Amino acid sequence: MKLSKHKRIIMEMCKICSNKREQEKVLCSSCQSLIEDLDFDTFNAERKWLEELFVGRFNNFLVVFSLIVTAGFANNLENWKYLVFYFGAILLSFCWLPLVRAYHKYDNAVKILLTLKEFKGKPNQIGIMQELYGKRKNNIFKNFTISRWLAFYIPITCVVFLIIVGLGINLCIIK
Repeated sequence: MKLSKHKRIIMEMCKICSNKREQEKVLCSSCQSLIEDLDFDTFNAERKWLEELFVGRFNNFLVVFSLIVTAGFANNLENWKYLVFYFGAILLSFCWLPLVRAYHKYDNAVKILLTLKEFKGKPNQIGIMQELYGKRKNNIFKNFTISRWLAFYIPITCVVFLIIVGLGINLCIIK
């Protein structure tokens, strides 16, 4: 009984602000009215800014990862070298959080741009993108987008790499 109640609560939340919404609508009335007031040029500029923020945070993530790997292999602490990789994995996990936040903001902006709003007078500018998004929505590879790779798959691989190298050094497999 609790599970059905929980599902009903989740289904009644707005997809953008997580406030309560009407059952038959995807968004709450305040988010819907804000989206209806958007013009294409302003919203597209906002999407570009969010995309640059997301890519910038991903680049910072990769810089931190490369510094941790360099520090781990370049230090002279033979007995404590593995701790650099363990601490680096923890630090990199904290650097991952702002990247995920930027991804969710960017992803919401793209969803609004491509599915939730019809920009009258600008159909040629986003028509092709909306068509590709619609095709991808029904595709088997719908979760394998470049932004998803940058936000989840590559950072997980980097953190796991640091943990595996730390374990390899700790178990004397890697020197």
